[in-house]
Amino acid sequence: MPEIIEWANENIVGLTILCLGLTISMMVIGLIALVKSQKITDMYQALLRGQEGENLEALLLKNMELSKALQQRIETMERSISQLEAISKETVRHVGIVRFNAFENVGSDQSFAVAMLNDQRNGVVISSLYGRELSQVYAKPIQNGTSSYLLSDEEKEAIAKALSDLEK
Repeated sequence: MPEIIEWANENIVGLTILCLGLTISMMVIGLIALVKSQKITDMYQALLRGQEGENLEALLLKNMELSKALQQRIETMERSISQLEAISKETVRHVGIVRFNAFENVGSDQSFAVAMLNDQRNGVVISSLYGRELSQVYAKPIQNGTSSYLLSDEEKEAIAKALSDLEK
């Protein structure tokens, strides 16, 4: 141990310069770290301020509230869509029309049969028989594509046209 003390006494000037150099180096490194830290702090503060001076936390809370409101609106719309889909299955969506000449002395195919069906093949077929002195209209219910009433060939054709639209 006395040798170390003796060596330190002989090289005191060099050791002092070395310590001074290390101190200055540490001060420079500390200053650089302080400047970088300040830049990061400024960036963090700007982030917290957000756009137009708003706080980031307030923006996040506002976005969460908006997200919840949109989710509720989506759920409401999904319920409405389901209801509309159920209703649309019951509405007339498939129509077949056949025009024909019911009587020999009347031309221009003034008579007709119209089949109007929903997706379950239920609905009605309406026939109009046009004559010069008399016109008659008939309505027959259709269940699952058929009727309990006797159907004319034209009515069957109108139903077939409506069903072909259903199968597309």
